[in-house]
Amino acid sequence: MTAAAIWVGIDVGRYSHALCAIDAAGEVVWERKRVRNTTKEMRRTLAQFRGFAKDQCVQWATEEPGGNASALLRLLEESQEHVYLAQALRVHRFHLALGQPHKSDPYDARVIAEFARQNAGRLPTVRLGPPETQALKLLSRRLEMVGKDIRRSANRLRGVLAEYAPEWLGCRVFGRWTTEGALNTLARYGRLSKLQRTPLGRLSAALRSWSRGHYGELQAQTLLASLEDVSLPAHLEDAYVEIIRSLVCQIRSLLTERERLLALLAAHAQSCPELRALQREFGYGLETSAVIISEIGDIRDFANESRLATYCGVTPIKRSSGISAGSARLSRFTNRRLLRALIQSAYSAAHHHPESQAYYQKKLAGRTDPRAKTTALIALARHRVRRLYRLLRTVSETPLEAAL
Repeated sequence: MTAAAIWVGIDVGRYSHALCAIDAAGEVVWERKRVRNTTKEMRRTLAQFRGFAKDQCVQWATEEPGGNASALLRLLEESQEHVYLAQALRVHRFHLALGQPHKSDPYDARVIAEFARQNAGRLPTVRLGPPETQALKLLSRRLEMVGKDIRRSANRLRGVLAEYAPEWLGCRVFGRWTTEGALNTLARYGRLSKLQRTPLGRLSAALRSWSRGHYGELQAQTLLASLEDVSLPAHLEDAYVEIIRSLVCQIRSLLTERERLLALLAAHAQSCPELRALQREFGYGLETSAVIISEIGDIRDFANESRLATYCGVTPIKRSSGISAGSARLSRFTNRRLLRALIQSAYSAAHHHPESQAYYQKKLAGRTDPRAKTTALIALARHRVRRLYRLLRTVSETPLEAAL
């Protein structure tokens, strides 16, 4: 890589950004303390900087690979600029090591530029990728947030039921409170006085219809017997019923949005040969495959599989000093979404995939320490990343027509 004459640090904000350029000696040569986060002003600022830099080699660095920086990164990619990702935690520690007492947006931009200048060879590249990959990332992130909202709403629903009538939870008729049978039962018979007046046959038929035959008379009897002696004042019962109905509507809305997002994700996946190759080779689900492909980006950014494993966070870091050695740990400077997807998929493969089971048991053999299972799981994830790198390299080198 050619040594850069100018390094530009970007401190990203929601409404404005701060930019600071330093030369090879670390001296500030150009600075903009406040650039509004609009396409027009950012284009004008980049044109001004290019007029200043002329033909000099320029490298950019930012703490945020998307989000508030997305519009600016698109403009930089249009101009074929090279942008590094300076991880926020590492930049923060670098700032503390400098011993500077003050902190401001322009100063943060200068620290990012200085950090990138000193660590360029070890920083990942920010590359937005083709529109298909960007769409996969947006949809997969929204799916992840919707899933979290569903779990939060279900936990709130269980909490309200524990206050309203703990017998709802104690009878264990519904294993999951986000199923159609559970939600319809709460919406129709959430009022205890109404449930207690409902004939057994009607309740059984309703449960059978809502659960597609999974629940029936036995569950209806259990439900009626559990809530037979429960009674509340009318005003208090009305308040609880309204809260329950509100939570049921919220969960239903989130489940509908989840189905719609999954359909959109499946439609976008048709134009991504890497995603389909990943599903075919590893048996990953649609969401997991979308997360892995979108977060890795262009596999050609990684010179070898060790670089990819480090970026994924499945390469343990050994701690040693002198003749003493501590236990290994995973790096904190990694892509957390990618690491979570790989660990979850490795856990599933260790229980359901024969070859992965054999590899997992091999790493586990003869070990009795408390962390043996975790270490074996990380080793399996590292092994699968090695295969993943070879697969994505093969697909990326294959012409699109052949891949399709």
